[in-house]
Amino acid sequence: MEAQQTATKFDLQSKENMEIARLEKLLADTIEIKETLESDVLSLKANIALVEQKCEQLEKHVFSLDNVKTDDSLLTFYTGFPNVQTMMALYEYLDPGVNDMNIKYWLSGQDNSQKAAAGNSVKQGRPRTLTPSDEFFLVMCRLRQEFAEMHLAHLFKISQSTVSRIFISWINFMYLKLGQINIWPSRKVVDESMPEAFKEKYPSRRVIFDCTEVRCQMPSSLLLNSELFSSYKNHTTLKALVGISPKGSMTFIGQLYTGSISDKEMVERSGFLKLPFEQGDSVMADKGFTIEDVLPLGVSLNIPPFLGMSDQMPAEDVIKTQEIASLCIHVERAINKIKNFLIFEGVIPISQSCIVNQMRCMCAMLCNFQDPIISA
Repeated sequence: MEAQQTATKFDLQSKENMEIARLEKLLADTIEIKETLESDVLSLKANIALVEQKCEQLEKHVFSLDNVKTDDSLLTFYTGFPNVQTMMALYEYLDPGVNDMNIKYWLSGQDNSQKAAAGNSVKQGRPRTLTPSDEFFLVMCRLRQEFAEMHLAHLFKISQSTVSRIFISWINFMYLKLGQINIWPSRKVVDESMPEAFKEKYPSRRVIFDCTEVRCQMPSSLLLNSELFSSYKNHTTLKALVGISPKGSMTFIGQLYTGSISDKEMVERSGFLKLPFEQGDSVMADKGFTIEDVLPLGVSLNIPPFLGMSDQMPAEDVIKTQEIASLCIHVERAINKIKNFLIFEGVIPISQSCIVNQMRCMCAMLCNFQDPIISA
């Protein structure tokens, strides 16, 4: 009986020892696994830090607004804006909305008239790869530097068709939004900002105006070609009236007409004569604008004198011509600011006929967000 109890006790002790050994091995294995996992975690953290560093380096090489906005000279080169504060102030006014929800995007299957009117309010196809601010930046780069769609597609890492869709949609959106701004200043505002050169000689001046022409592709229709042909440019063109205040701001931006239209007819059709002039106002233009008979009652015209039947212009007329020319040069400078948007440097293709008017109006309007051309 005693021997049996001893054997049983020995068996229990042996089982306990085996269990202890098993648990000790399990503990050792667990510690080893823990150490391995901790080592893996440290390795993964190091890899993550390396990837984040590489991503940060790559982001610096990505063409985007974030990588340009801190350099005013670069921003001006690409967009025409003097600084990012001015650009973002306009962007906030435009208010494209979250994920551009306020912009209507056209579809590639639409015809030109549908594209011009913009399609639906939901972007189609693959999810967006650009932020709304970068889409705005893309549009400004195309307007300012005339970057080709393929070039922009490469810079922004998107398809060429996406570039086209973004550009047309934003141009129409900007045209509608900026068109709501009243750029025609009151007589009081004009007087308060009038430079000394005008105060001395022409204090009643309300606006200086001239026409600007955009060369366009020659159409196949002979009739349309004759209507578009401008003898002044010796090319098919589209023509519009622009007006600036004595300070140099754009105060009137007319629609485009065919290049053969006369200056007087363009003034009559553009809506210029319907502007809220006041009694005693005067307007200034080049000698081609003989529009005294169509101006509103109480508004006078200052243009350089004509030589007429005389062989020599009187001295007072020579002086007046020089004075008017020295002031009319400012409207030429304003027009040159529009031409600094290089999208109009070449010939506008027929494929862009649906948005050329919107583009030109936008470029003219954007000049008001740049530094003034005349000092007070």
